[in-house]
Amino acid sequence: MVPWAGWILFAVLLLMPALGGSRYLVYLGTLLAMQAALAISLNIVMGYAGQFAMSHAAFYGIGAYVSALLVTSFGVNFWLAIPLAMLFAGVLSALIGYPALRYTGGVHLALLTFAFGELARLVVANWHSVTGGPMGLRVMYSPPALFGMDFSSGRGLYGLAVGMLLVCLLVSLLIARSRFGRGLIAVREDETLASFLGINVVGYKLTAYVISSMLAAMVGCAYAPIMSFISPELLNAHETISLIGVLILGGIGTVAGPIIGTLIFFGLPEMLRVTNLYRMVILGVIIVLVVLFMPKGIAGVMRDRLARWKRGLA
Repeated sequence: MVPWAGWILFAVLLLMPALGGSRYLVYLGTLLAMQAALAISLNIVMGYAGQFAMSHAAFYGIGAYVSALLVTSFGVNFWLAIPLAMLFAGVLSALIGYPALRYTGGVHLALLTFAFGELARLVVANWHSVTGGPMGLRVMYSPPALFGMDFSSGRGLYGLAVGMLLVCLLVSLLIARSRFGRGLIAVREDETLASFLGINVVGYKLTAYVISSMLAAMVGCAYAPIMSFISPELLNAHETISLIGVLILGGIGTVAGPIIGTLIFFGLPEMLRVTNLYRMVILGVIIVLVVLFMPKGIAGVMRDRLARWKRGLA
């Protein structure tokens, strides 16, 4: 874990747009908060459990579509639509994850989850009567006020995105410090030894996959009213690949890595206002350098240096 100074900096970055930022800064902070929340949720299955799942963007989009349809077509309250969308994602991920992890796993899990993600995207793109097809859906609602907070403004929606980020961060911290989290790390390092020690390997991996997918769907629920539009491109596997780049850059399997990776991967190019082509080239070079010289990612290097510094003081 990064030093307390790092968490203080993180808190300052969260508060800046809400307290005195321009509309652009608030919008940028909203996007970064959602991307960081997604990266944290993916880190649970890829970083802690070591499972290469490629369906994260699909559950992100499923959460957005399910919640939007519940609110607009069935009149469900937005705050009730969130757990319902998460429950749907949880059941769906369990149905996909169990056979994939029970009978295959490894690279086969990546292929199966990638295939599911593409199937989900094609269903959304072709189910015109429900999803609007390739044209997508306009989202014309704002979340109802909660605890006196208004979510109809840009700062209110920024608060919604930050709330999603804090929920994902809290879940990640609880898992990292729990017996379940230590079991996931044992499974990641050596499945045979973990099984010999009495750990239900399939159960642990499946639980991590389900939790990760449900959190992605939760963030998707916030995406719909924040962006006021959802389309099948939201389920594109390219989004998952970008998140994997974030984890590699920041430090996969660390608590702070997804946040650091998001700030660099998405925040830095946006603030520099470089074109999409140059952005991908720059980020590609950065990822190659990180893999070569910092295989544990930025957060991993910071953690190791902090540990050495503490040993030096002892």
